[in-house]
Amino acid sequence: MNKWFWMKAKILFSNKQTKLIVYLTLFVSLFITGVGVFLYENYKDILDKELNEPYTELLQINLGVTNRAFRESDDQAVKISFHANTLAYIQGGPETRQSSAAQLSSILNTIAFHEDIHSVYVLDLKRKTLVSDQSAASVTWDEFPDRTWVPWVELMNKKPLLIKRRSFGAANQDGTVELISLFRPIIADRELIGLVIVNVDYDRFFSKIYPQTEAPQYIYNLDGELIYPKLTEQVPTEELNKGIEALGVRPFGELKLEGQSYLAVQGFSDMTGWRWVSLIPLDELLKNVRKVRDMVLLLSLVSIAAGCAAIFFYNFAALKPVRRIRELLASNRAVSSSSDMHDLEAVVRKLLEEFDTRSSVAERSLPELRSKYIQDVLMRRIGSKELYTKWSTYFASWTQEPLLAAAVSINRYADWAAAAGYSEEDQLLLNYALTNIMTELLEPNWRVHCVQLDKENLLLVVQARKYDVPAMEPALQEATIAITRTVMNYLHMSLSIGIGQVFGSVPELPQSFEEAKEALSFRLYEGYERTIAYSGIKERDRLTDAEAQAWKTDLLGSLEAADAGSWSQALARWEERVREHPVAPESVYAFVNEVIGDCSRIIAMRGIDRLPVLENYTEHQLRMMDLADLRQLLQQVAEAIVSGIRHHKTTKEYLAAQRIIGFMEEHLHEQIGLQEIADYMNLSTSSVSSMFKLETGNTVYEYLTKMRIDRACALLSTSDLKIADIAARVGYQNENSFIRSFRKIKSVTPGKYREANKSY
Repeated sequence: MNKWFWMKAKILFSNKQTKLIVYLTLFVSLFITGVGVFLYENYKDILDKELNEPYTELLQINLGVTNRAFRESDDQAVKISFHANTLAYIQGGPETRQSSAAQLSSILNTIAFHEDIHSVYVLDLKRKTLVSDQSAASVTWDEFPDRTWVPWVELMNKKPLLIKRRSFGAANQDGTVELISLFRPIIADRELIGLVIVNVDYDRFFSKIYPQTEAPQYIYNLDGELIYPKLTEQVPTEELNKGIEALGVRPFGELKLEGQSYLAVQGFSDMTGWRWVSLIPLDELLKNVRKVRDMVLLLSLVSIAAGCAAIFFYNFAALKPVRRIRELLASNRAVSSSSDMHDLEAVVRKLLEEFDTRSSVAERSLPELRSKYIQDVLMRRIGSKELYTKWSTYFASWTQEPLLAAAVSINRYADWAAAAGYSEEDQLLLNYALTNIMTELLEPNWRVHCVQLDKENLLLVVQARKYDVPAMEPALQEATIAITRTVMNYLHMSLSIGIGQVFGSVPELPQSFEEAKEALSFRLYEGYERTIAYSGIKERDRLTDAEAQAWKTDLLGSLEAADAGSWSQALARWEERVREHPVAPESVYAFVNEVIGDCSRIIAMRGIDRLPVLENYTEHQLRMMDLADLRQLLQQVAEAIVSGIRHHKTTKEYLAAQRIIGFMEEHLHEQIGLQEIADYMNLSTSSVSSMFKLETGNTVYEYLTKMRIDRACALLSTSDLKIADIAARVGYQNENSFIRSFRKIKSVTPGKYREANKSY
């Protein structure tokens, strides 16, 4: 700096009055400005946080809803890609392709019956033909009316999954159809041979997300294309895209779009890769506080202007002589100034802000990345190198100490949700609360990560902070007991927990998780709200086929007799045997599932109305029950069936079928057939045949043959009559015909049967 500057400053600050004005001006203006900026920024920060949290939760809820829907569609696509009819259609010869196509179309039609699914296609890439749910025959791509999926076929050589928005159809016909299409490859011998395309109805799919009327939602795919809504309403698409690009990967931030301020909140789907953005208008919210801020800043500027005016007034006279002397004596030289650190400081500050933002995003994304990684480990979808690399990245704060896996299950989930009237969104929020409670209670002594497997089941991966290996399992068992009590108090949820054995490395996680699930299955015997360790259970034998058949015969016999009391007694005997001689829980669940399947067939055969208790029945729900609940379920099913059978026995069709059976028993030794029975009933042969088949599930010939063979078995076991005589007594005039029929039903000849069963 030149000497004139220093001399001017020296003269200026040599006057005490001038110095006081300078200090007061700077202090007052800085204070006013600081207070104004602080209040404004503080208000904005509070507003941003309060607005961000609920909208972020709503976005996460909508992400969860759409992810579940896509996973369900993806599960259907995977099943189709491995289905035998799919492979037969693509790989089969000309003689089998059409029959396979018809069967495959029937399967696709069943899947497309789901309310969200518009249609399903299976493509043969080699022959360029396809089968859909809409046609029972194979057609070429050129013949098929929907062809807008063709441009994406080539991409499937490099992608395991593809999700695209598309449309087809003409407005002058049925209208344009908007779809979200999920593409899955069909691979044989490491070669892409076909595709499965599951088309989800666009409008119906997005009607399920929670609407935010004041803050519209926008959804972008991986290519940056707008997926939802169909048309932007508040902000033009080009302006919106610029704002989204400026937002980057930050979870939220302020945007300026067409002169308006918005708070943008965004989330990313790990299933589809879609970006969900919600824009919250801020102009109205900040209008009054901006006025206050501007007034404060204006007051600050006024104070600065007043101070500068006072300084200029007091020092004008003092500086005037000096300025004149300088004009006379000083030469005209350019005044140079050295650079300062301001630019460098700005650059460093910008880099630190960017680093802080990226660290925040990474911290928010880490739980999702961990959950996806653990699911990949459980499904064995990654190799060992990638497994260890991602473990060291995602679990960098964890040590090399041993780990434990625990399976957590919510007992009677459907009853719990229905009793309180919780919506899907409420259930998601309470599951989120459950995860937080478990994490908070375990965090002091454990490193913990929770993976939501489905609505009812979770996986805990934990690592002890202070326990040695022998103490880990007992310590975790004690901690989970405290968790079950706390969750019951606050969320009114009943939990059952199974704990696997300690394992030393991540590749052993699937084995430990299977042990945890096996331990959890023993709630069948121990009941709900228990923590069961795998090391504490005894290995149980599986139920033998002979035992299962004996149990089933004992239970189902009372149903055919329409005797609820006999069923209850048989059910009590069954439960007592299971408790006294417990077998592997898996065997019990499989047995009960078979019994319910047999009951369902009885319901269908007897024409009984569908039971409410079986409306939403799944084998998965069955495996979440204890023995008492299994007995209650079977009791409810049996009571409904007995009631239905009793009512059915009063119908004229049932009585007519019984008359036919009585006639056949009385004339079993005679040469009777459908015509003789029809004459006896005074009905046509077609009426008798259809009515008898509907009532008994067998044709007249099948039932008559079975009666004859059963009568023959009794005679073979209790008499020494010749086989020819027995054949005549049960209506066979030809001994060879009798032997053929007997062998077909009993799989042995009459002579062999007599040797094995004679009792005389």
